[in-house]
Amino acid sequence: MSSEDIGAAEELAVACSADLEVQRFHHDGVILLGDCFSDMDAPRGLEPAWNDDPMLLVQNFVQAHWGRFVMIVQSPVTHHTVIYRDPSGMIPCYYASDEHRVAIGTEAAPILQALDITPRIDWKSIANGLMAPDLRRHQTCLQDVTEVLPGEMVILDQDGSHHHHLLWNPADFVNNNLQCDFEQASYLLKDALCRVMSTWIQRYPNPLISVSGGFDSSVLAALSAQHGPVGLIHFYTASPLADERIYAAALADHLEYSISPTLMSPQDMDVAINLSVHRPRPSARSFTQIFDLASAQRAATRDHSAHFNGGGGDNVFGKLHSAYPLADRYSHTGFSRALASTAKDICAVTGTSLPMVLRQAFKACLRQDMLVPWPIMTDLLTPLALSMQDIDAHPWLNAAHGAPPGARQHVRSIARATASTDHLNIFDDRPTIYPLLSQPILELCLSFPTWFWFTGGRDRALARAAMEPFLPPLLTGRAGKGAFDGLLHQIWILHRDTIIDDLQNGCLADHGLVDRDAIGMLGTDRGVALATPTRILHLHEMEIWCRAWS
Repeated sequence: MSSEDIGAAEELAVACSADLEVQRFHHDGVILLGDCFSDMDAPRGLEPAWNDDPMLLVQNFVQAHWGRFVMIVQSPVTHHTVIYRDPSGMIPCYYASDEHRVAIGTEAAPILQALDITPRIDWKSIANGLMAPDLRRHQTCLQDVTEVLPGEMVILDQDGSHHHHLLWNPADFVNNNLQCDFEQASYLLKDALCRVMSTWIQRYPNPLISVSGGFDSSVLAALSAQHGPVGLIHFYTASPLADERIYAAALADHLEYSISPTLMSPQDMDVAINLSVHRPRPSARSFTQIFDLASAQRAATRDHSAHFNGGGGDNVFGKLHSAYPLADRYSHTGFSRALASTAKDICAVTGTSLPMVLRQAFKACLRQDMLVPWPIMTDLLTPLALSMQDIDAHPWLNAAHGAPPGARQHVRSIARATASTDHLNIFDDRPTIYPLLSQPILELCLSFPTWFWFTGGRDRALARAAMEPFLPPLLTGRAGKGAFDGLLHQIWILHRDTIIDDLQNGCLADHGLVDRDAIGMLGTDRGVALATPTRILHLHEMEIWCRAWS
């Protein structure tokens, strides 16, 4: 995907990917990148009302709009530059500045070029990316380049200083619908999903939808098909765990559409490239290369307007897999018979024994088992890498600190989902849309009691109930889902020698971040216990990105 310099002013440089619409208002004092909707039925955003205070201008606009967008405001009165990124995270947003100019973009190179900055890797950020790849921080993996996190407003002063404020706060929506019952919540969610998908389809008719065979992508396909033609594409592997063709075919038959199954072969993956090298942090996954290429080719031949992906659905639809929702219910109702049904539901969903569920919930109620800020992976890393861990929590978690433990976990899960929008890199001029991360859906799902998502011993129970009028029982009633573990194992076996050599003799090892001895053991029988293929491939993807910027 190419990046285009859209200009702005002498003291402001803005560049964005070619899939983004650019709207300008007030003599270029306001620039909107992407898609804005004034409500869930309107296809386009409205012109922002001018205010000499750029912070107020942004705040007023954000209160009435959602979509996938970045907003940039320059005030000739206060001489501030203000950047806002909507909470879906669908559009990446980075910036750098010096005493004369601000550069803002969706990719790294145009920002560095605008300010004549020599690229330098930030190795502490690399270490943190090795430990928590889905935890987004302000500091990217390139020095001088900063990320605007989803929901944030950044204020840049004339002297080059900058201030990050969480303008969209997830805590504002937690438990707002605590008093409604399950049926009411199901209706509200069904209505919101239908309206959000109608809005996206009006904006991008005839999208190409990546259908995994799972529940979340089926939601997109079923609701999109209510409003016009769509294209369906499905990826499968030779591994039985990732062969979901029976479910994808059931969806296609139900919607009366044809579907294009595409075999993912490990031979089609090139582990020597990383498709996220244009970004200031590594995010691409090598096994998605076949997604990216096949999707671009199919969209071009069938004249699809956009790529729709169900990513983030598990996170938004409360797939929490912990006992924290039981603690949430206790904090709301106290001791009641309802606690027993919730405990049993959690046991059924998680496969955990009742004593373990009760123990975790009890500890959470006593606040002795505080929610871990973020899952950390330490496999194959050195003590030096671990010593670089940044203990600062994600801004969303800081904002939701006072929420019940299950709600905090839900906020964390959604924050992790916003990072996954970087995984696909479809290099054409069509946008990749993640409708389930749309702001109205995030806000509504955070508002429901967390135990609703476990009702009846089914994960994502509320979303399943909402979608029963639109999907066959085979899909709404699925207990499991496919996984690409088998494919990742095949990629690892096929490229094992190359990957081991790259990691032992590459940038990460030279900077003391990966354990050379442990890496060398990966090719032996003992290596199976050291790390999974998923983890090994992630380290290698980071290595390839570092080589591109070194």
